[in-house]
Amino acid sequence: MPKPDLLCLVQLLDGTIETFRVSKQDEGVVLLDLVCDHLGLQERQLFSLQIRESSTAIASIAANTHSPRWLEPEKPLKKQIKGLASPFYLNFRVRFFISDPNSLQHEQTRHLYFLQIRTDVREGRLQCPLSAAVVLASYAVQSEMGDHSPSTLPGYLSKSHFIPEQDEDFLSKVEDLHPQHKGLKQSEAELCFLNTARTLDLYGVELHAAMDTNSAPLTVGLASSGVAIFCNMICSSFFPWGNIIKISFKRKRFLIHLKRKHGETQDCEVSLLLHCPKTCKNLWRSCVDHHSFFSSNRTTRSPKYNNSTVQSYRKLITQHLGLGNTKTESGPVCQRVVGGMVWNPVLRRSLSSEHLETKSLPSRSPPTTPNWRSPRVRHGIRKPRPSSVELTNELKDMSEGEDVFYTYRASVTSSKDGDEDASPHRLSGTRGPDEGSLPADDSIGDEESSHHYDKGALGDGDLMLICIAPDNEGKFGFNVKGGVDQKMPLAISHVKPDSPAGRCEPRLLEGDLVVLINGRDISEHTHDQVVMFIRASRESHSRELALLIRRKGPGRAAPLLQLPPALTLNIQSQEEKPRSPGQAERVATLEESMRQLERGIQSGTLCFHFENLYRRKPGMTLSCARLPENTDKNRYKDVLPYDATRVVLQGQEDYINASHVTVAPPVSGVCLRYVAAQGPLPQTCTHFWQSVWEQRTHTIIMLTTLTERGRTKCHQYWPHPPEVKDYGPMRVKCHSEECNLAYVTRQFTLTHTQLGEERAVTHLQYVAWPDHGVPDDPSDFLLFISSVRERRRGDEPLMVHCSAGIGRTGVLITMETALTLLDEGRPVFPLDVVKTVRDQRAMMVQTTCQFQFVCEAILRVYKEKKERSPAK
Repeated sequence: MPKPDLLCLVQLLDGTIETFRVSKQDEGVVLLDLVCDHLGLQERQLFSLQIRESSTAIASIAANTHSPRWLEPEKPLKKQIKGLASPFYLNFRVRFFISDPNSLQHEQTRHLYFLQIRTDVREGRLQCPLSAAVVLASYAVQSEMGDHSPSTLPGYLSKSHFIPEQDEDFLSKVEDLHPQHKGLKQSEAELCFLNTARTLDLYGVELHAAMDTNSAPLTVGLASSGVAIFCNMICSSFFPWGNIIKISFKRKRFLIHLKRKHGETQDCEVSLLLHCPKTCKNLWRSCVDHHSFFSSNRTTRSPKYNNSTVQSYRKLITQHLGLGNTKTESGPVCQRVVGGMVWNPVLRRSLSSEHLETKSLPSRSPPTTPNWRSPRVRHGIRKPRPSSVELTNELKDMSEGEDVFYTYRASVTSSKDGDEDASPHRLSGTRGPDEGSLPADDSIGDEESSHHYDKGALGDGDLMLICIAPDNEGKFGFNVKGGVDQKMPLAISHVKPDSPAGRCEPRLLEGDLVVLINGRDISEHTHDQVVMFIRASRESHSRELALLIRRKGPGRAAPLLQLPPALTLNIQSQEEKPRSPGQAERVATLEESMRQLERGIQSGTLCFHFENLYRRKPGMTLSCARLPENTDKNRYKDVLPYDATRVVLQGQEDYINASHVTVAPPVSGVCLRYVAAQGPLPQTCTHFWQSVWEQRTHTIIMLTTLTERGRTKCHQYWPHPPEVKDYGPMRVKCHSEECNLAYVTRQFTLTHTQLGEERAVTHLQYVAWPDHGVPDDPSDFLLFISSVRERRRGDEPLMVHCSAGIGRTGVLITMETALTLLDEGRPVFPLDVVKTVRDQRAMMVQTTCQFQFVCEAILRVYKEKKERSPAK
């Protein structure tokens, strides 16, 4: 055990200072885990430690506002404290602010959010209009003091501090508002505080000081949706993550490379200057972290990937036609929102589908003090709502004030506060780092939730899948009624005969009960949220609305699960070997295979076949990997190489968890060779470099970061530039490290000290893959694969690894194979490729969402190539 020789003083969010001792050799995650363990924190992925550059006593967390520097979990502490005197000073802070605080799972997490925002407002780091500041202060008082007592004399807040420059008039307004919060518990008051705070312009925005090319001061803001540029704290430019191709830096210059707009012939580049190279790298690192974190949240909360449509239907059937139990989590408020505010009226009128997923949407402008909580709302009285909303009309903005508070109130009160037959509305949220994890990387767990309606509420009836495309005006032509807020199941109330809903096959009928919308369980969503989910499908990639409905009485369909003829699932018996669409109906041309691929994606048959494909090839043995002397060389006990395809090292210790994988589709003339390996462990780094030397590979592909969600995914098996490190007889020198938003390129020299020979090795590390799930946009990954393909040398194998060496590794191999076939004009059958690689390494392409991601990316590349090619 390393000696704990580093004294660390950490200021917590309540202002207290705690002392921790660690070794300088430890990685940053060790210290972060100590702090989180001390607090008993569950949702650790939202928090981090901010490094104090000053060695003075901690009195405030106002330092580092010009360029926040965060502790890097995967980097040794000794490399992060260079130039800092002992003891080592840090601030425990919220690193990532999710757009909807209602979706935080744990009360402790909401309390820590509350403490940080309260401090940031008080010390002026979070700008706040006076009217909103009064509301925030009143909730803070309710949280800290409880209910107002009539016997309390005016002026009882005279010693309290809420904003930098407060006066008696401000405190008087807070005292006037405090009594209106009577009855709110501490946790409820703090959640009201957060729902108000999230409407602030700079909520959740991390600020970095910068300059333009003329040295005029600017501020760079990093938010869940992109990068904003502020001049005098007014947003002058905003670049969504989707419009950014690359972010890079060189010394003090920070560069944002943007996609070309239609008609432009030159690349667009935004250049900024920072105070020094260190602050420039801090900003780049924060950009990568924000992009990765919020891409992960969008992915894991997206019904498109989180559970395939087929999975949802199968779960429904196995539960005896009851409601599905997959709970939808709240996503970021809007891709084009900085903090909690839409930056211009045009964007404000065109919110993305992710805006539609929030549990409750407060007013987009700071609430005024007098009407924030009226007696009508306090006693649960609401304005009457129409029984249905016409989906063909544009929805108005969510109501301000009263309804906003009511929707919040319903989510935190128990069932005894409402009707007896209504179960409490449980808050959804992101997973903690230790929840639902499977043994290997890239795993996704299903989140269980209690049903808001009893399973018998919908009764018996036939399940039918109805797919509807909107007309030219974006209208579907039907109305719905019901929702969790109306305490009744969601049902179709009206269908226009001449609309898409009236003409689709099978037809949508009045009285049909809606179970799933685009694979999403809507049993715990309000009427307005369901309406917006339906509207959002118009903006999806397919522009198609998939409704799983239950039909009762006359007009009910005969089959248990009826699909349109073109979308019928080809379900096979367990004894029958699963076949890919290409095997069932072999086509000869690329165009036919792409049409077949698109049909398979739309119908869900591809995912169904994938889920029935064997994970481990029958008859393949794993005896060498299971030998006692080799068990500690395996990162995961269930991810092992086949004996027949394992990489055999020269010498006495010949085992490494790595497999030879060759993909050579028949007649194609394509032959791609790989070494698919697990992420090296501390005790296997020597074996890893030995295999690189013996397989004569010049390119290493790394598809993971060193730590994700607080867990170690791979040991750092290379030195930092320009250092040299020996791994047994192998000596590795790192010459350079070039970073951009999606991946890092390193140049190594690998020397065999016993032979006196050396080789150049390129290391490509993809850093933009979210912790769980898949990227919501394949653009970055496709650019990365293009860079990989440029570095291929004949039939030389590529060394590819993630953490287990099966999930993302399988995705890259499948994707490169498909792109190579596309370039050759050959038909592409993704399921055949997956079967081929699983024959050589078990469980390659680990999850259904990874497979669907590959299929959709292939189809996208094909369509883009077709658009660029001249018409025949």
